[in-house]
Amino acid sequence: MSVSPIPQPRPDRSGDTLTAPAPSRHTRFSGVRGWFGRRLADLDLATTYGWRLTATWIRTVAVISGGLAAVFTAHWIGTTVLDLARALPWPLPTDPTGLLATIDQPVHHYLATHTQALPVTAATAYSTWQAVGAVSLLLGFLRFTGARLTWTAWGAATVAMVWAGAPGPGRQVAAGITLLAWAVLSLFALRGLSLFPAAFVHVDVHNQAPPAPQVRAEIHLPKTAPTTHKPYNPPQPPSWN
Repeated sequence: MSVSPIPQPRPDRSGDTLTAPAPSRHTRFSGVRGWFGRRLADLDLATTYGWRLTATWIRTVAVISGGLAAVFTAHWIGTTVLDLARALPWPLPTDPTGLLATIDQPVHHYLATHTQALPVTAATAYSTWQAVGAVSLLLGFLRFTGARLTWTAWGAATVAMVWAGAPGPGRQVAAGITLLAWAVLSLFALRGLSLFPAAFVHVDVHNQAPPAPQVRAEIHLPKTAPTTHKPYNPPQPPSWN
């Protein structure tokens, strides 16, 4: 007769605190590498399938970055425009050839002569002339129709002022130089503008409408050839024809 040993009672360890083993360095590196791998997969998915399947975090970063860029760009443009407006009239750049002075001095002389009886001063009129020309050139380059019309009127007025304000012996030369300068700048202000008329194809349509098609319901049956039988002859076998 065998006797089974009585199992000893296990010690009570309910009060002991179970601590998980600290993750190893390899485990932490694997987790970080997996996180970066998923982010790279999101970027690849966005570049492959477009905005519709882009991850939310990419959309958030793109919207915030675009908004900040728009704010900083608008601030820079506004500051630049205000600084340029305060600097009016703009000084004439250094020109050893004298071409710019040939255009600028007659305009100065014309405005100083013809604004004496007006409330506006010659300096204000000259600043307005500079500002309108610069803004119409820039907006005309961006293909605004109104700016291109303004640029055309500004150039014609400039040529007329140079013609009237230049000295008599050099009047034709000054007006010609102004016209050439305006034509060169018009390559940028009027870019893409074509003077050739659009081609129209004229199609002659008769007044009478074409006759309506006639529809007839017909049933076509296949033709069957009549079956012929030879007379019965007892000495001969029957014919299958």
